[in-house]
Amino acid sequence: MSHRVEVAPAAPQEGPASGRALSSVLASVVVGVVLGIVGVLGIATFSGQTTVPTGGAVPADQAVLGGPEYGSRQ
Repeated sequence: MSHRVEVAPAAPQEGPASGRALSSVLASVVVGVVLGIVGVLGIATFSGQTTVPTGGAVPADQAVLGGPEYGSRQ
């Protein structure tokens, strides 16, 4: 009875194929970051709200307690 021994294939060598994969990953990361930045800036520009709204502000001591939803404290 004979037994056959299989030899595992050698580890992949560093070469042009792995360099192409690395450059594809790097290109995807760069494109993703650029699109993210453009998206955030585009939404910020489109919203057009660059200031804090004024008027209708309640003093801090009356902001929650004493309001109509809680009744008076008397």
